[in-house]
Amino acid sequence: MRRTVLAAALAAATMSVASGPAFADGHEAKITAYIESNISGWLGSAELIAAVDQQNINHLGITSTEINRLDQRWRKERKRGGGSLISSIMGNELSAFLRGIKAASGGVITEIFVMDNVGLNVGQTNGTGDLMQGDEAKWQKTYPVSAHAVFIDEVEEDGGVNVSQTSLTVARSNGFRLGAVTIGINVDALE
Repeated sequence: MRRTVLAAALAAATMSVASGPAFADGHEAKITAYIESNISGWLGSAELIAAVDQQNINHLGITSTEINRLDQRWRKERKRGGGSLISSIMGNELSAFLRGIKAASGGVITEIFVMDNVGLNVGQTNGTGDLMQGDEAKWQKTYPVSAHAVFIDEVEEDGGVNVSQTSLTVARSNGFRLGAVTIGINVDALE
């Protein structure tokens, strides 16, 4: 059932993405096909759902002040080249699971990061500039919208690779929303 609903959501997302140079290249249709055949399986995996659910429980009642403090700590650690907060997320089981998915993609996936119900990173394959994604379109156009929301962003050059960040809501099979995931997709590697 999730796969059928996801397919419908992806079709709608493909129709609603803004036009521009990348739109002419048809990256949305290629990404939609890739997501349907390669991502829908692990998106609802027990590993991913359990990790996001647990962080939501751990952060129950978190205030904006506490979120800001965590985000500032992440940024400071990033400038220093690491620290306990970054290590706790980059070294957790979900991040290891996501690194396996990225490696198995054969270069199609450039990064994956999963966010909780307030937009804080739960697990990730690569470092992000900040911990808090809740103020960005990748979270705002997915988790708060619906259990099946998909946001395919424009293509941007990143280190010589044309990448589109594609974001989806993370939800239980019954539609209960838990967070979001962003997947960097190398559009040149799609067939």
